[in-house]
Amino acid sequence: MMKKIALLSIIMAISMGVAGCNNSAVPNDNNQTTNPGTTNPGTTNSQSSNETGAIAIEEAKDIALNDAKLTRDNVTFIKAKKELDNGVEKYDIEFYSGNTEYNYEINAANGKIMEYNHDIKDFDIKNNQNSNNTAKITLEEAKNIAIKHANLLGKKVTFIKAERDLEDGVEVYELEFLYGNIKYDYEINATDGKIIGYTH
Repeated sequence: MMKKIALLSIIMAISMGVAGCNNSAVPNDNNQTTNPGTTNPGTTNSQSSNETGAIAIEEAKDIALNDAKLTRDNVTFIKAKKELDNGVEKYDIEFYSGNTEYNYEINAANGKIMEYNHDIKDFDIKNNQNSNNTAKITLEEAKNIAIKHANLLGKKVTFIKAERDLEDGVEVYELEFLYGNIKYDYEINATDGKIIGYTH
């Protein structure tokens, strides 16, 4: 009797061992092969090629011409290039229309006019011999023209220079004023009130 019990125990132990081996031999079908070199086709490392200048040089020319109220067919460009001034990229634009030379400095990032002036070349002084009597606008009117152009409030402006001068036979008002900690410089034609040049 004891031999039969021992034999049954051995048979059961062998059967359990065989079953355990069969379970461990089953492959795992959930494993997936990944390719570490595969990337998302929608991802790109490209950068904009226009990071250093938001406007092109031709756009800068158009901004200057629009401000001068001129068109390309009646001007001759003598200078148009990008420069770096105190860490600020700008376009330096110069052109002629008739006997007048125009100079513009335009911010390359936003297209704002940083500086502007124009000069009359080969002016015939015979046309202006009575220059002392050519002024048709007063100094106060010139001040108001400058303040209005700068979009400022007159009450908050402090003038540090306001005088009439003669340049190339043309009478001009030279104005300098402060608005907060910003200095503005204007040259205004004393005959017609047109702005000849300004900086700030």
